[in-house]
Amino acid sequence: MYDEIVLIDRIASETGYNVSYAEDTTIESSPVTGTAPKVYVGHIGIKVNQTTKDVYANGYNELENPSVLLTSIQFVCERAELTEVRTNIANAYKGFTPYTNDEDFSSLVFIEAHAIAKTGTKIWWQEIVGLIFPRIS
Repeated sequence: MYDEIVLIDRIASETGYNVSYAEDTTIESSPVTGTAPKVYVGHIGIKVNQTTKDVYANGYNELENPSVLLTSIQFVCERAELTEVRTNIANAYKGFTPYTNDEDFSSLVFIEAHAIAKTGTKIWWQEIVGLIFPRIS
């Protein structure tokens, strides 16, 4: 696992957006003005790569079944800016690893994305990214 602040700092430095730890909130309490989206980052869980019943019955299979740390990147922006904001954030995390010298082994990968909430002018979007464990170093 890694500290979420590493990814928060990466997205903030690459995009210039206002990025913070994820908190429970609503779209109405997430102010958006102009082109300054609000971005929230937080780990949401860990899953194994393979999810068959045989994995847990065989210790050798379990050793070769890497865990994936799931992290949520949520942002609220103007609906008209969704494509641009999503591209900027995706470019910030694609190929990024929170561990120095692990770039060739494990980096953040896209898992899924969807809208969480919408108003007439705003959209609240969520990207889920994953990092495979164990690391080499």
